Order: sequence, then C-alpha cells, then structure tokens
Amino acid sequence: MNDRTDTLMAMWLASLLFGIYLLSFSGVLYSQDSMSMFAVTESFVKRGEFNTDQLWTLFKARNELAFDGESYAKYGYGASLFAVPLYALALHLPLDLGLIQTTLLTSSIVIALAGALVFLSARRLKFSRDVSIVAALLFGLATPAWVYAKQFWSEPYALFTLFAAFYFLQRFRAESSTRDAIIAGCALGLAVATRVTNAALIPVFAWYGFREAMHDARVRRGLIGFIATLTLIALSIAWYDAVRYGNPFATGYRADETFNTPLLLGAYGLLFSSGKGLFIYIPFLAALGLSLPLFFKRAQRETMLILLTFAFYLLTFSTWYYWWGGTNWGPRFLVPTLSFLVLMIAPAIKLALARAHKGFTILFAGLSVASILIQLIGVAIPALAYRARMVRLSATPDMDAIFVPSLSPIIGSLNLLKRSVLDFAWLRTSDSNGQVDWLVIGLTVTFIVFCIVMLYRSQFASHPSPFAILLALVLVIALSFFSLSRYRNDVRFGESDGYRTLLQTIAREEQPHDVMILNDDTRAPFFLNENRARLRWYGLSRDPKQFDEVTIALLTRLAQQYARVWFVYDDAAPDLPDPTRAWLDESLQRLDERDFEDGVHLILYGTGAQP
Repeated sequence: MNDRTDTLMAMWLASLLFGIYLLSFSGVLYSQDSMSMFAVTESFVKRGEFNTDQLWTLFKARNELAFDGESYAKYGYGASLFAVPLYALALHLPLDLGLIQTTLLTSSIVIALAGALVFLSARRLKFSRDVSIVAALLFGLATPAWVYAKQFWSEPYALFTLFAAFYFLQRFRAESSTRDAIIAGCALGLAVATRVTNAALIPVFAWYGFREAMHDARVRRGLIGFIATLTLIALSIAWYDAVRYGNPFATGYRADETFNTPLLLGAYGLLFSSGKGLFIYIPFLAALGLSLPLFFKRAQRETMLILLTFAFYLLTFSTWYYWWGGTNWGPRFLVPTLSFLVLMIAPAIKLALARAHKGFTILFAGLSVASILIQLIGVAIPALAYRARMVRLSATPDMDAIFVPSLSPIIGSLNLLKRSVLDFAWLRTSDSNGQVDWLVIGLTVTFIVFCIVMLYRSQFASHPSPFAILLALVLVIALSFFSLSRYRNDVRFGESDGYRTLLQTIAREEQPHDVMILNDDTRAPFFLNENRARLRWYGLSRDPKQFDEVTIALLTRLAQQYARVWFVYDDAAPDLPDPTRAWLDESLQRLDERDFEDGVHLILYGTGAQP
C-alpha cells in the first residue's frame, strides 16, 4: 500500500463524486428538519445564537417554546455546525451567492469525502485499488447517499462522522498515533452532536480501537486522547442543551416521541418493504450473503464493529414511533450505516472483477446498475412531489407508499418524470417552459471526465505531487462558485425584486437593538436564502387564526426588548385582516414607511424601550 498514491487517488475520487453531486445539485430546502437546522446556522453565524424563530409559525415552532420564550431546533448541533463555514463564506464574500444554495453544498462535500474514506478503508484492509475504487463509487452513486448528498438532513453528517471515526481508528490500530485517536474521538463526538443516539456506539468504537490498552502503553495514550476529546464534546453538547432549554440533559424531543413501534414491523419496513426497504433501494446489497463470511475471514474485528453498528441502528429506529422517517428517499434512518455496508461488499466486488464465475459477475453488475438507476429516480424527483401525488391517490399515503408495491416511490415517481418536476438547479421551469443551463452542464461534465482521467493516471504515480491535490481543490472551488452564481434567482424560492430590495434596505440601516417581523411565513425560505441583515427576525403567519395569545405575548416581549421593530408585509392577501399589523399600529409608534416593487411594504416602529 502506497499511502501517498492512495491519498491522491482518494482526493480525485472525492472530486469525482463531488462533480457528479454538483451536476445533480438542487439548492432547495424541502423539509422542516432541514429548515430548522439551517435556521440554527443562520442564528449562530450572524448573532452567536441558536434559536429558530425564523420559523415561528411555519412549522409551529411556537408550540414548543423554551424557558426564555424562544423556539429552538430539537436536533443536535452537529449538522448546523458543519454548515457554518460555507454559510459564513456566502455571507461575507462580495460575490452574490444564495445563502441556502451555498450552504447546501456541505452535504455534497461530506458524502464525497465519505466515499474517499471508503476507498482508503478498503485499501487498509488490503483490497486492491480496483476493488476499493468500485466500492467507493458504489457507495457514492448506487446507494441513497447520492440522494442525501443534495439535501440538508442530519444523515449525511452522521454517516460521515461515524465512518471517519472508524477509519481513523483503523489507522490508529496500525500505527498507534495518538493524533489518529484524537481525530477519531472528535469525529465520534460530532456524530453524537449530530444525533444523540450515537452515544450508545461509543463503547463499540472504543472496543474496536483500544482493546489492547491493558498491555500497550501507546494504545493507552491513544485511549486517553480519545476519551478526553469525547469528554470535551460531551460537555459542549450539555452546554448547548443548557443554553437552549435551561437543562444540560434536555434534548427538545417531546414526551410522546417514543419507541413504541413493534420491532418486527419496523425492521421489515426498513429492510424489505417496497417503499422503504434497504434491500429494495440497494439491490446489490443482496451480495452480503456471500460477501459477509469472506469479509469476516479478512477483518474479524471490523466485521464485529460494523454488525454491531448496523444492529444498533436497525433495532433503535425499527421501534421509533416515526420509524419510516417521513417523506424522503429510502430508509433514511439507516443511511448512516451505508458506508459500512458497502465496505463489507468488497469481497463480492473482488469476485465480480475477477470474472472467475461469469454468472456472478453478470448478476452483480446487473444489481449494481439497477441500484444506480434507482438512485437516479430519487435524485431527479423530489420526495415532496411524490408525496403530493400520494395524497391525491390514497387516504393513508404514508403506509400505502411503504407497503403497497405499485405505490412505491421507486415505481410511482416514474409517473412524475416531466420537466416541470425535475429537481436540478440547472433546469429553470416556469409554467410549461423550461430553460437548461448548458454551460454549467458542459463545464461540470468536463470536470467529471477530467477527474476520471486523473484518477486513472494517479494510480501509476510512484511519487505523487502535492500540486495535483491543490489543482483538484482549485477546480472544485472555481466550478462551485461559478455554478452557484448561475443558480441565483431560482424561481422555486419565490423570487421578488421588491423583497430583495427591502432586505438590502434593512441590511444597510439596521441598528443593534432592532428586530424584524415577516408577516408571511411562506416567504421564510426566500428570506433564509437572501437575508444578509444580522438582526433577529420572526416568521409569522398572516392567517388571523394564528394570531392568538402566544403571538400577542411574543409581540409584547419584543416591544419590551427591542428599540425598533421592522415590519415586513405584502399585498398578496389585501382582503384578509392583518391583526399583527393592527396590534403594532395600536401599541407602537410609526417612525417610517416605505413601499417597494411587487406590492411589498416596510414599516419601522419605535417601541420606546431602552434595551
């Protein structure tokens, strides 16, 4: 094993996968979970806060307020933290980049890096480069990891951190470097910060990496570094929970979110059901029956870690009340285990590439191609589009989509294969018209071909130059920025020149003790993508039915805490009563009022408060 050559090949593999993910990029947040975690990123980068008040009524965040009256995401800080660098970059660069669109590349980056780690891990297990490359590509393109690479769920980050912890423990076992143990501890700690249930896996990973600690001083030093790193991250998680909920042991999950699903129902659904089954969405995993015993002979301790990790995920989420994971592609809760499962497929890949048994080679190749085609459906059709179709077809859309084969998303999504539904940023649709950005497609395909050529050439480089890695990084950054600049003004965000000008006005004129109220929460995604003002803001519904005691209490508190209130509204529903505006008019003093294009309006109120 040539470490330098393998590292170079891993970089080109990551670049190749990232190029493919950039070609299938969407740039839109589709779920409540995604917006909630993104809102945390915005609040932290702009103000050092963790609230999600931007979604006050859009996802009923106001129904579960913390002790300080604010709303917070119930999820760990892991995914939001990973998103911070790209969000901060988009916020501070002079380039005109969408904040959501730029930040969403984070998922593509971590999945691409996970693919590179699959390659490196297979090489450490002494699989050939050809086998290791195929394993990495199968992981990146023939599993739902591809679909989740274009979305902002916690699963890509749980997958990356868990597998990174495993890989660096592999390195530690071979080289006894305390640095590798500390990196593994950091990765595993971030896995817990991403999904708190991963804490149960700490003993498994510790056993894998430090079983010989009683007899080897170097292993003990590594174990100390591993535990110290985990402890620091555990303290940060407790502090995060204390800041949000006043209790270091609170998570934000409701009391009714329990593990009460019958185990066999959830396990069957996650493994074999037509709508969520792991082996239905990834047919080539059927080769595990042959591959697992061969993998166990080569790597017994790795096999035990992988099986324990997978068993934990399967048992935990099979009994979760929401075991199917909502509207998404495949078994979402099993996504963090995909890199481990594909690694165990490596012996089957070796057999297929050897072509000693042509029947097996043909069968495995066919299952792999089928797996890629299945992921292409999920990449092309957004899950919410299929959900909307199911709502029209069935009175029980969730369960029918899971258990009725003819209504499986794999089959049913084919009925939605039309230009107006396709989920690609380079395709702009308006009514029945569509505009394709062929320049972005051409440049991205060229980059993908270039990566394939460089990946092929790099395996023959006995002394790889660092310049090649630098070249890959420069090309990735340049292509990403160029593509993002072309993806601006996406109509799916509800484009409005009036709102854009309004936000620019607030960003110029905001003062330290200002707050903003958006009186149309359906505009929240547009504001999350465009708003560069740093003041705290609340997304409220225009619906009079949602103007209740909770909303009045919020307005009263804001009037006491802030010196000025920016009130944003539009003429989309001129005949609908506007009780929020009426309350502000009655309770506060108007300082200024401005009108913008598209019937967009801005009123500045003074509260008289002395914050």
